[in-house]
Amino acid sequence: MEARVNGRRTRPLAGALLLAGSLALALPSSEVRAQPAEPPEALFQEGTAALGRGEYGAAIDTFELLADRGFVHPDASYNRGLAYVTRVREGADRPGDLGRAAAAFEEALRLRPGDADADHALDLVRAEITRRRSRRATDAVDVRPTLGRVIVGLASERTWAAAALLASLLLALGVVLRRRPAGPAHVAGSVLAPTALVALLALVPLTYAARHLRLTTRAGVVVVPEVRLLDEDGRALPRAEQSAIPEGASVEVGRRSGGLAEVRWGATEGWAPVSSIRLLAP
Repeated sequence: MEARVNGRRTRPLAGALLLAGSLALALPSSEVRAQPAEPPEALFQEGTAALGRGEYGAAIDTFELLADRGFVHPDASYNRGLAYVTRVREGADRPGDLGRAAAAFEEALRLRPGDADADHALDLVRAEITRRRSRRATDAVDVRPTLGRVIVGLASERTWAAAALLASLLLALGVVLRRRPAGPAHVAGSVLAPTALVALLALVPLTYAARHLRLTTRAGVVVVPEVRLLDEDGRALPRAEQSAIPEGASVEVGRRSGGLAEVRWGATEGWAPVSSIRLLAP
């Protein structure tokens, strides 16, 4: 896996992404000396250069600074993930590093759908998280979103709205054709009108649901070894409702209350510390 500059790969980092087995001791990293006024493009180049030299600490600091400043680019997210992976590979990883790497690669995929490198890196990181959990005798849990969330997530709000508009036009056309005298046009209208009506009745709620989801939730990734959901007051949920969300898991984050955020993980809902979740770029 290689660092990227404006969508192009630069020289490879030392070794492949091999997270399993014994890890070597880390070398001390150099500190980032970025000036507050330094433009994002210069910071990106600086972080990429540090990553190419294997200075993962400097690279992490620089890419995190870019993220704090609101700089959004798939290559910056991808390289940030590589920096965390490098720290893990060098044996200097800190709790949550694999989760932060997963968040960075998932963010890169959201910003550039179909990015094969980011998708492969995300799979490797999550496989390593699963391996480590298995080594600790912790069950690996694969949680799927609810059916409603899956359906809403099949397309964007704009796509659902466009489909609803098309259905409404077809409905109007079908009504007009039905008013024609008996013949092929009348038959076509008799079929088209009810079909378009059914489609419209389905597409309007989907459009509303997609809009509601966009306005009220953000995608996030767990960046701590494990987080257990709480109630809104910060108390542990009853044992029957307790769910331990593993590092690197994708969640939906809703409203906040104090230091807690409302979290949905599959069909499970609860509250988690804000610091345990990394919000992805919208």
